[in-house]
Amino acid sequence: METGVAFLFIILIIVLSIIATIYIRKYASSEARCERGEKEVRNVIGETVENEKYIINDLILQDEDKTAQIDHIVINRRAVFVIETKNYSGKIYGSENQQLWTQVLERGGEKNKLYNPLKQNATHIYYIKKLLGDLPIRSVVVFVQNNTEYITAENVIPLRELERTLKTGEKVLTAEQMKTAYETLIASKADITLEEHVAKIQKNKQKIEKGICPRCGGDLVLRHGQYGDFYGCSNYPKCKFKKEI
Repeated sequence: METGVAFLFIILIIVLSIIATIYIRKYASSEARCERGEKEVRNVIGETVENEKYIINDLILQDEDKTAQIDHIVINRRAVFVIETKNYSGKIYGSENQQLWTQVLERGGEKNKLYNPLKQNATHIYYIKKLLGDLPIRSVVVFVQNNTEYITAENVIPLRELERTLKTGEKVLTAEQMKTAYETLIASKADITLEEHVAKIQKNKQKIEKGICPRCGGDLVLRHGQYGDFYGCSNYPKCKFKKEI
C-alpha cells in the first residue's frame, strides 16, 4: 500500500514538473519574441537626431492609478508616431473594429484570440494627447513578421513599410515643437518599472475576473449595448469602465 502511494506521489511530481517546464519555456519564448520584435523596430527607427527626429523606446506613462507601456515613439516633422510592435507568427485575421483578432498557426492549425492592437494603441494615444494637446499624433501597429495580408485595417503595416510610413505626409511640426514634445514625454515618464507595470495589469485582470471594477472597486454588471453585451461598472456614469464580452 505504501509503495503504491509513493509511486503515485512520484508520478504527480513528474507531471507537475513537466507542466511547470512547459509554462516556463512558453513564457520565456514569448518574452524573447517580444524583445526580438522591438529590437527589429529599433533598428529601423534609429537614434535621436537633434532637430530631425526624436526617439523614445519603452515609455511608461501613468494617469492616476492606470499605467500604459508604449513600445516606441518617433517624433519628426510630420507627426508624433505612436508605434505598437507585434511579433506574432502564423496568419492573422482581423479588422479595425473587431475587438478580438484570430491567429492561425502554421503547424497544426492552432487558433488563438488576440486583442485588437489598434484598440490597445488607442489607449496609448489617449495618454499622449493629454500631454501634447493638439499636435498631430499617428497610430502605427507594426507586424515584425510582415504577416498583414489578412488584416483589413488602416495603420497596421508590415515592418518593411515602417521606414516609408515615417516619411509620409506633410512636414507640419517645427524643430521647437518636436523638441518640446520630446521633453514633455520624457519628463512625464512614470516612476515605475516594467515589472511593476505588468504586475498592475495582472492585478486588474484578477479584479475583473472577480467582477470588481479595476478603476473604482464597484461591481461589474452585465449590460446590453448597441454593439453587444458588456460588463459595466455599477457606479456609472461616475465611472465609465467597461469590458466587452
